[in-house]
Amino acid sequence: TPCLKWQRGDWSLQLLCFFLCLDPVSYYNPLHIAVLRNRPDMVRLLVGHGADIEKRDRIHESSPLDLASEESERLPCLITLLDLGADVNSRDKHGKTSLLHALASSDGLTVHNTENIRLLLERGTDTHVFMYKCTCAD
Repeated sequence: TPCLKWQRGDWSLQLLCFFLCLDPVSYYNPLHIAVLRNRPDMVRLLVGHGADIEKRDRIHESSPLDLASEESERLPCLITLLDLGADVNSRDKHGKTSLLHALASSDGLTVHNTENIRLLLERGTDTHVFMYKCTCAD
């Protein structure tokens, strides 16, 4: 049965199920969705089969690394993406790096994902970044 093959680790079936669950109008690709669902095993599988680790979404131009950095629960995906070679200093359309995405998820009083921020700093993120093409409303 498909469920039994899934449990045995049949990666082709996992990929098929993963793609079938995608919304056809979604601006995220499968790698983005794997990160949003906090599935480091699927991140590794997709990248291992050719998924572009730097691919940006169609609307916000966020990378998988940006999404992983935003939530403390996604630390396993953040580690996986960095281990697989994601560029810690790449920028979205506003000039935000993953570090700025991680900091932006805080409420201004409390930093919620200190482990993500610490990891990005350990992996060499540029601490002198600035945003461009933005207004105070961004």
